[in-house]
Amino acid sequence: MNLLRKYWPDLGMLVAAATAIGIVMNHRSMSELSMILWLSFIAILVHQFEEYRWPGYFGGLFNIVIFKSEQPKHYPLNPQSAMIINLVIAYVFYLLPVFFPNIIWLALAPIFMGFFQFIWHGIFANIKAKTWYNPGLFAVLFFHIPIGGWYLYYIATYHLASTTDWIIGSVYFVIAVYVLIIKGNMWLKDIHSPFNFSDKQMGPYLTK
Repeated sequence: MNLLRKYWPDLGMLVAAATAIGIVMNHRSMSELSMILWLSFIAILVHQFEEYRWPGYFGGLFNIVIFKSEQPKHYPLNPQSAMIINLVIAYVFYLLPVFFPNIIWLALAPIFMGFFQFIWHGIFANIKAKTWYNPGLFAVLFFHIPIGGWYLYYIATYHLASTTDWIIGSVYFVIAVYVLIIKGNMWLKDIHSPFNFSDKQMGPYLTK
């Protein structure tokens, strides 16, 4: 568990690289819809690597800037809770639609979450930190938004989404954000957590 807790973002990038190679090798036999969903899966892995490994100081942004914690190295977010939440998001929420590409609402929710990340990283967090960049924003701008736009264009062009898909996908997205991100962080916070972020993961906010 210690190894996983320390290296899960790196493992994610290995999975992303292997997935990218698989797409290149099999793109002629893949449907466009499947390719988009695999790329969306890669997007979240890149996003998580950016947040927790390089530059990797999302923990500092979250605990110091957003929550103004007095125990910022492990409260409210800590390496254990970050690992659990992000693994569920990547390998359940984002990966599941890959295996069921024809269930449109199942994919709409993570696509919507990718767009929502711009509101969080691009607007809210930057205003709070008084910056133009924070870890995760690169993946949002260069992966989530173009891939999500491609997905919406594709399903609209081929009339794949029904009104029910849009409704269920939207509700599923809201529930996922609430359960996985909002409540997930609250359920897993522990003021006495033995798991601490490193100084590097606190980033430029540690001395502020």
